[in-house]
Amino acid sequence: MTTTLTGKNQVTVPAEIVQKLGLQPGAQFDWALGDRPNRIVITIKPTRTQLLERVRSIGRAARKEGQDPIGDLIRERDQDDRVRRETLR
Repeated sequence: MTTTLTGKNQVTVPAEIVQKLGLQPGAQFDWALGDRPNRIVITIKPTRTQLLERVRSIGRAARKEGQDPIGDLIRERDQDDRVRRETLR
């Protein structure tokens, strides 16, 4: 597939590539020079939704079964509040 660079430095992504990769309007790309002359490496940047899902999966993987980190935090803060109240008396 051949495309042409316009006067505004724009390139059209061929429809076949757009369809195969499931690209949507607004997709962002990272451009880098390749390791050989006349080579360009184009990487599709993840969307915000994809990044959020990655972060969620990391959190899920790090959490052990039966853990309740939010509940633990609430109980810890309640304990801190009780200690502060007792020291103020």
